[in-house]
Parts: sequence; C-alpha cells; structure tokens
Amino acid sequence: MKISNDIAKIYGTVQEQKGSEAKLDGAKTASSIKSSEGQCPAETVSIPKNHSSALPPEIRQALEAIFGKDVPLDKEAVQILKTYMDKFPGSLDDKIQVIQNLLSKELDINMTNLKLVHEALFGREVGEIIKELGKDYGISFENTVAKDIGSLAEEVKSLLAQGVSLNKICDLLESAASDMSPRAKIILTKAANEGRQAAAYRMDDLGQKIIIKALKDAAEEDIEEGAGKTGHKTRESGIASTFEMKEGAEQEYIASVLGTAGLSGKNYMVTEVTARLKAAGQSFKELKRDVANNLDMAVRHIKESGASGINNARIDLQKTIDSLDKAILKSDIALFADMKLEKELVKADSQLQKAKTLLDAGEYDKACKLVEKVKTTIESLNWKPSNTRVLHFASLKEGFEEGKSPENKLKTALKGLTQNFSQEDYTPRKVYEALRMLGGDHEGEAARFLAGENVREEELHNNIKSLIFKLSEKGNPMAELAQKVTGSQLLNRTDNGPLQTMFFALPLTINGNVSDMKVYINSKKDEKKLDWQNCSIFFLIDTKKLGETGVLLQASGGNLSITVKNDRDDLKERVSPLLMGFKENLRELGYEVSNIGFARLNAKEEEKQMTSSRMINTAANSINPMKKGFDIKI
Repeated sequence: MKISNDIAKIYGTVQEQKGSEAKLDGAKTASSIKSSEGQCPAETVSIPKNHSSALPPEIRQALEAIFGKDVPLDKEAVQILKTYMDKFPGSLDDKIQVIQNLLSKELDINMTNLKLVHEALFGREVGEIIKELGKDYGISFENTVAKDIGSLAEEVKSLLAQGVSLNKICDLLESAASDMSPRAKIILTKAANEGRQAAAYRMDDLGQKIIIKALKDAAEEDIEEGAGKTGHKTRESGIASTFEMKEGAEQEYIASVLGTAGLSGKNYMVTEVTARLKAAGQSFKELKRDVANNLDMAVRHIKESGASGINNARIDLQKTIDSLDKAILKSDIALFADMKLEKELVKADSQLQKAKTLLDAGEYDKACKLVEKVKTTIESLNWKPSNTRVLHFASLKEGFEEGKSPENKLKTALKGLTQNFSQEDYTPRKVYEALRMLGGDHEGEAARFLAGENVREEELHNNIKSLIFKLSEKGNPMAELAQKVTGSQLLNRTDNGPLQTMFFALPLTINGNVSDMKVYINSKKDEKKLDWQNCSIFFLIDTKKLGETGVLLQASGGNLSITVKNDRDDLKERVSPLLMGFKENLRELGYEVSNIGFARLNAKEEEKQMTSSRMINTAANSINPMKKGFDIKI
C-alpha cells in the first residue's frame, strides 16, 4: 500500500503534554512500556546496547527518540515486537507506523493490538472484503447505477438543491434515459436537449420545469409500457411526493414511497415508519423553537455591557451548537431530512462557531449580526423528508426484523452500507451512519444506552461488527472485516493533550465498483470536540478514471488550503472545474479557501526517507505513559 507524505505529516504532529509527560523541549518520560501478554514482570529493564539486534535499528531509533538512550521495555514486550517485525507482512516503514500509532494511543504492546492496528492501516480494503462477502450472500454491486424513474427523480431533486448546473443535470437525464422504456427514453432525451437550450439562454427556471414535467410524463409512460412490474402505480405518486410532501399526509406519503420497494403490503412497516417520521417532524419544530430562543438570548447578552454578558452569550451559542450537532448526528431529524435541510443545519452550526470566534476576538457587532442572521435562517427552514433516505431506512427496518437469522441480518447490513451514499448523498449524517453500520460506534451506543440516553435497544446490534460476532462460523473475510473495524476504533481513541488524530475507511460504490475512501484527521481540540477551524484532513481514494488520488485540506483559523495529489499529467485540467463548485460549498460552511494547489501523489524515495525520519522525530514528544483498558466511548 502506498502512503502519501501527507499521511505521515498528519500522524507525525508534535503534541504538547503536561505534568510528568513528554514535553516539546525534548524531556522524556521515565515510564516504562509493558506488554500485556500474560503476567508482566515486576521490574522493567532497559534494552542493553549489545541486544540491539533484537529489534531493527529503525525501531530502536524510534523508541530512543521517544524515551532517550535507555529504552525501558520489559523482556516480553521486546519479544512481541520482534515477533511482529519478523512475521507480519508489509514494509519496515509500515510496521514503524503501526508501532508509533500503538504508542501514541497509549495501547499496551501485545500481538492482539499490533494485529488490529496493522489490519486497520495496511490490511485489505473494506470494499474488497465486502465484495468477497457479497458473493457469498448473493449481493451484486454491478447494477447499482441502474435507475428507475423514482430514483432518478430523487437524484435530480438532490442536484437541484445543491445548485448543480442545469447542463450537468441534463447530461444525467440523457445518460439515465438509455436504461428506460422506449417512450420514457424519448421523453427524457427530448427534455435534456430542451434543458440545454434553456441553460444557453440563462433560463434555468424554465429548464427545471421542463425536466420535472418530463420525469412525471416518463413515469406515466413507464406505467403503461411496464405491464406486470410491481410498484409502478405507487412509483408515479412517489414522483409527485419527491418534489412536495404535505404535512398531515405522512402515512399516504410513506405508503407511496414504500411501494416503490415492494413494501406497500406491509402495513406494520407503514405504521412504524410513519410514527418515526411524524416524531422527527415534531422534533424539528422543537429544535427551531429552542434554537431561536437561545440565539435571541445570545443577542441580548452580546448587547449587554460587561464581560458577564459576553460570557453568557458564549454559553448560549455553545448550547445551540450542541443542539444542532445532536440533531445532525444523533436524531431522526437528519436521518430522514433531505440534503438541503441537513446542509442548512450544518451551515448554521458552522456560522455559530464563527460567531464564537468573533466574540473571542472582541468583534461583538459582527458576532451579533451573524447570530441574528442564523436565527432568521433557522426560523425560515421547513421540515422536508427525503424519499431515498426514508426508503433506505424502511429497507433496513424490514431486513432487521426480529426473528431473522444473523446471516440474513448481516446481508441486510452489507447492502445497507454499500447503498448508504446512493444518489451522491454525502453528508455528515451519512458518514456517521456508514461508520455506525460498520460497527465503529457500537461500544459508544451501548454506553449511551446504559447511561439512559435515547438509544433504541432493538437497533444496538444491527451493525456488521456485532453481527459477525454472533455468527457461529466466522470465515476469513468476516474475521478480517471485524479486525479492521476494531483496529480503526483503537486508532480513534481519545488522545490526551490538545490534539486528536483519527482514521477511518468508508466503502463507496462508484459506478458499480466498491472502493475505500480513507480519511486521516489531525485536529486541535475545542472543548473535547474536533476544532473544524484548525485541522488537517487527508482523503485518499483509488478510482478507475483518475487512479489513486489524494486531497489534503489544511485549515487554520477558518482559512483553508487545498492540495489535490495525483500522478496524471492532465490532473489540473480535469479537476479545476469541479473545484470551483467545491470551493463555493466550503465558503458556505464558513471556510475561506486561500489556496488550491496540485502535486504528485507519490513522493520521491529521498522524500519518503525524510518523511519517515520526521515521523520518528516529531512523533517522539507525543507519547504518554501506557494506560491499560479500552475506552468504551470511542
């Protein structure tokens, strides 16, 4: 596996510590590293210089940089590291990175932890394992791009909400038409051509109306020509509700949407999903009310004279930010809401973070105006569910029905994971749902359930990791997948000190091909959360069209630098048009893009050596004494 220098930078950032822990000035901790394989010796010993052959010089160099010339290891830890270095696959640099991550997360040195972290960082891709399991469970990923009229309409709606250009939507329409019935194909192709003409004359409103009408007309033709196909009648009504859903008609709406998946006959499902949808709508009304009240109080406190008023305003803003965070990641509001609504909530959250920063800088008038603007925006939002998200939820609900075997539930979870980002629905909530479906938050959910938080008990074990553990026979791919998830959890443990590092891999289905999007995060902490204004994020993915591509985002004080890395000579030409829209979206979220650059992804050999050395030296001061145990709130 090729790792970019940017990953090394992210994982090699110096962390300042307090007390007796490692300092930036180079002071070393005297604490020893112990293994946890069986009973540890009562005393630890430094590695004698004449025993240096027990570990590779590079490993000893890394440990000496952390602990000084006398590396305090117990004998068993030395043997475990030697066994790991000798028997595990991968390059020396890979293994050094595994050991450094193990130490930086304060994990015991044992073969289990080494294997889990190694598997998470350098094992097979999650997507590759899922494809292998898919063959065993009869799951196909090749036809995921085929669209019926209903899913096409939902995708068009999503693109319109994102402000995607009319020409691109027309291209999508024309491409999807090739899989439709003959009459529907004619209607959609004609609409695509007329839409382009409207775009040429800057008549986008007219072009959108042409496209929406064509989708409804194509649905009617689909009904007439598709005799014998289940669910077409409800699919037509689903088209209408794609663009509008009336309050008070939730049950009819749900029945229509579920009909597109052949679930219309399951009345209990309609009842359950309708109840959840109504509750989500009510929760959204309460969220709007509470946010408006909190922001109103914040404005009053800002306008008060004195430090106490500003401090109270900060409290009001933080309370509102916490409410929005919970709505986006943990409530049914964002689970069912369309992308536009979720995007507005994320935007409001970001703007309130910026308002806090303005308060800290003493710019009270600007902060007050921004808070008032957010309050007005929140009050203008309307609750609107997404067809695709409702249908995805219902399909999972049906697949996880009580009484179904763990094998059937695992099949549902695998399909749910690969379909999670359908219609390019890439949002914070969708990212969380993907990690949750993998089992990355299983222990966290269990802890919140035991603490009395609003976590549904029946959904606690409906994730891939938990279901694999329930199976009596666990084949090699299943064990690999469970190890990758658990290893990622270890890498995402909360760090001591002012910085937090994280890593996870999200399987994305692109044109029928499942490929991992690897995400490496290094961020300052802001009240136990990641500081989105001061962080580095590196995305790495391998696609058929562009090959291995990395995107490095570096944020400092809300200013963002973007570097796209790829070995293609025509990278800038192909990617620049896409980055302009990306830049505008980031600006809406509170980032000011200061620079967009392009570079080769694969570093020269001497640069790799420098990076490896820098990883050893800069990571040296980040290590704290070992702590045993597993953090249940990963």
